[in-house]
Amino acid sequence: MRLRIALLSVAAALVLSAPALAQLPADAVMLDKVKIAEKQKSVDLCPVYLVESDKELPTWEYKGVKYRGSKPDAQEKFLKDPDKYAKAAEKQRFVNNFMAAMSPVWCPVTDEITPGGMTQWKKLGFTWESCCAFCDENVSDDDFPEAVKKLKARGEKCYELIGAKYTEGAKSPVEGAIKKPTDEK
Repeated sequence: MRLRIALLSVAAALVLSAPALAQLPADAVMLDKVKIAEKQKSVDLCPVYLVESDKELPTWEYKGVKYRGSKPDAQEKFLKDPDKYAKAAEKQRFVNNFMAAMSPVWCPVTDEITPGGMTQWKKLGFTWESCCAFCDENVSDDDFPEAVKKLKARGEKCYELIGAKYTEGAKSPVEGAIKKPTDEK
C-alpha cells in the first residue's frame, strides 16, 4: 500500500510539474500574426516629439488623420515635413500599442511565453506576467528595463512585418500567433 501511495505521489508530482517543463521559448510568438488593438489613437501621440499629446492644444488633420501636438510649436514643425512626421508617428504609435498589448506575453525574468493566470507586476508603465513560481520568487526590479528593450525590439520587428495593421475584438493579441511545439523524436 505504501508503494502504491508513493507511486501515485510521484505521478501526481510529474503531472503537476509538466506545464513548467513545457514553457515556450520567446520566439514561439509569430510576430506577423499578432492581433494588436489600437488603444493609442493618432490624436493621442504628438507626431513631432513622439510623446503623449497635450489635450489642451488644438488638433489638425493631414491626409485624413487627426493629430495633436505636445508643445505649441508641434503643428508648425509638422507642416514643414508632414510625410516624415506622419510616418514616424504611425510607427511609434504601433510600437506603443504593441508594447501595451504584449507586455503580459513574455515573462520579464526568463523571457519565456507566459501561460496566463500567473503573478502580474505593474512596472515601467506596463503590466507584466510571470511564467512560473520560480520567476515569482526570483523577480528583481533589474529584470524590467531589459524586458522593455526586448519588447520594443519585438514591436519594431512586428511593424516591419505587418505595418500599422490593427485588429479590434480579438480575444487575445496572440490568438493564432503561437507556434505549436514540434515533437522531437
